[in-house]
Amino acid sequence: MTEPPEPAHHPLWFQGQVQTAVRRSGGPLVLARGVGSRVWDDRGQTYLDARSGLWTVIAGYGRPEIIEAVRTQLEALSFAPLTDASSSAALDLAARLVRLLPGDLETVALVPTGSEAVDTALKLARAYHTAVGRRKRRVVISREYSAHGSTYAGASLSDPDRGLLRGMGARLPGIRFVPAPYRYRCRYCATAEACSLACVEVVEETIAAVGADRVAAVFAEPVPGPGGVLVPPAEYWPALRAVCDRHDVLLVMDEVVTGFGRTGRWFACEHWGVVPDLMILGKGMTGGYQTLGAVAMRRHVSEALEGRLFPHGFTYSGHPAACAAALACLRFVEAEDLVTRAAAQGARLLDRLRRALATSAVAGEVRGLGLMVAIELVEDRTARTPLRLRARDLTRLDRDLRRRQVLAFVDNPIILAPPFVVTDDEVDHSAGAVAATVNTFGGRGGPPA
Repeated sequence: MTEPPEPAHHPLWFQGQVQTAVRRSGGPLVLARGVGSRVWDDRGQTYLDARSGLWTVIAGYGRPEIIEAVRTQLEALSFAPLTDASSSAALDLAARLVRLLPGDLETVALVPTGSEAVDTALKLARAYHTAVGRRKRRVVISREYSAHGSTYAGASLSDPDRGLLRGMGARLPGIRFVPAPYRYRCRYCATAEACSLACVEVVEETIAAVGADRVAAVFAEPVPGPGGVLVPPAEYWPALRAVCDRHDVLLVMDEVVTGFGRTGRWFACEHWGVVPDLMILGKGMTGGYQTLGAVAMRRHVSEALEGRLFPHGFTYSGHPAACAAALACLRFVEAEDLVTRAAAQGARLLDRLRRALATSAVAGEVRGLGLMVAIELVEDRTARTPLRLRARDLTRLDRDLRRRQVLAFVDNPIILAPPFVVTDDEVDHSAGAVAATVNTFGGRGGPPA
């Protein structure tokens, strides 16, 4: 009996992909199981997951204590609307988060995902200014290289060059973009011995140009992850905090990628001793076992809003099973001291990559903080000319890494962000695999055939 022909289209739509390209490449990578930092596909091939799913699987795959917590919660209570009701899991999680969060971030709004948390934060920022009598403050400042999710608000706040609204129309009005602290390619001080903080001065100039009485907030990731793991100079965040304070502008930190230990601190803002007015959370909070996001508010924000109706929410906000997963994940991270481990393993990964690529003709910069590391590829290391990669080049690069049993974020830069439970051997293997693939470029100006 002959096999039926392949369908002309796949019934499942794949995110962020050209659907016909997925079919031409032989279909998606079908993952069947995962343990620790490794996953297996439906053919039995194993890979080190150096992208943590999508920055999410911080505690590793197959953790029985997290799985059991979700099962127990679903047996007891499978749903509770976060309106005039709640589950004990949601209440316990909010209290747990407040104990972890820095400064006076004392109120937590739970939502289904990090992208929905971005929308929530945008609304909260504008509603706050209305509540304190500053109704004209609607303009929001975001940054180049930013990635704030795929909802319409998140896409509007993301760098336009990401093309998240291609073919869909204009972004939301009232958004201005400023430079990010990208030392390797800074238009102001890339070749200087030290950061000039000119990019912070541009934020203040933008506030003045718009009118301080019209600016509501500055949205920024502490370390842009998908945007290239852009680690800021030490002085950047305190200076940006001071600018926002001078003009009564809210500072909103998007820690969806960096939160819960990714950078070697519970929250990336702790590296610089800065507390944002609003903090956006997601991804690692549940370790990938359920979907959950949140916005944490400082006391002055929540107090200004708590006496008013805030007409906003989602059906699955604070889902009991998601909150149970988050509580179990946070317990595991704390019990195993995985935040400290992320710092140590990230330093090891960065060191191994820098050594392996020290003489590479195309590795322009290897940078990182904690378990988020990027390798920026160039045509000329002196001129720092970016290596241009076509879609088929990226496919070949990805296939070469998969042959070496590594899943990474393949673009320019190449990004590695493995789970916090990654072992020394796995760190060394991933660094060696990436270096071997990158080194095949040398002298050829292109990826492996």
